[in-house]
Amino acid sequence: MKKIISLFIVTAFILGCSQGVTRVSIEGTVTLDGKPVSDAYVMIRPEVGPDASGKTDANGKFVIPKNEGPMVGNVQIMVEKTIETEQLGSDGKTSKTLVPDLPPDIQSKSKPFTLKSGNNEINIKLEEWR
Repeated sequence: MKKIISLFIVTAFILGCSQGVTRVSIEGTVTLDGKPVSDAYVMIRPEVGPDASGKTDANGKFVIPKNEGPMVGNVQIMVEKTIETEQLGSDGKTSKTLVPDLPPDIQSKSKPFTLKSGNNEINIKLEEWR
């Protein structure tokens, strides 16, 4: 019985590794009205496989390395940015809350894109997403 279980596990491992899952790297910039968008999250939601994301730097540049990237194929891309604000409650205490920091017609809107093998460059001009 142990031999059958061991054979099953080895066979499943070999089949799983041979399916040719190809992850890709993605890099690019996010701008709004020609200005870089810093501290935004670029989220990639593929039709198949796990999601991936990257955060923009002060110049609006983001990088998702291959080992963290999504698989080749059709994806939806979303960009979100939040800022922390303080609000005064009815009890007189302040609390911190995250609120969207992109125009409402852009925040969390998704756009389709097709990822190819290798490195993918995606420059996102958010003003075109309206």
